[in-house]
Amino acid sequence: MNACSSCNSALPAGTRWCPICHTNAINPQFGRIASPSRRLGAYILDYLIVGIVALVGFGVGEPAVMSILFLAYSIFALVLFAKGTTPGKKMLGLHVAKENGEKAGFFIMLIREVIGKTISGLLFGLGFLWIILDKESQGWHDKLMSTYVVRK
Repeated sequence: MNACSSCNSALPAGTRWCPICHTNAINPQFGRIASPSRRLGAYILDYLIVGIVALVGFGVGEPAVMSILFLAYSIFALVLFAKGTTPGKKMLGLHVAKENGEKAGFFIMLIREVIGKTISGLLFGLGFLWIILDKESQGWHDKLMSTYVVRK
């Protein structure tokens, strides 16, 4: 039985994540699994940011200004997608990584965020609640794309 390089607890054979400190057992540089509460915070921040952009845009009242604000935000979010994160995750120091430790790219993020989260939201949000139940804190959208939300 191996020991976790971060907390020295015993690691069961074949485990990817330390059951105590949630550090990656194969490569500790990969990071730690983000807690469900931190993930929820990032999710809420993503929607708050969009809401603030919408309020500012509608507050100005000029269609051209609203369009520029939404275009600027969309470009910013898409650039972050290419880096494996979202605005809310970026603010909380989180990113989405593939099973091999690489950051998720644009297309993985796009499918995960659009299609995967739609699937997770079906059946009363059970796919999101699954994050709390899963030992590796993966929601259905994570399982679909073989990704993990981690923090360094």
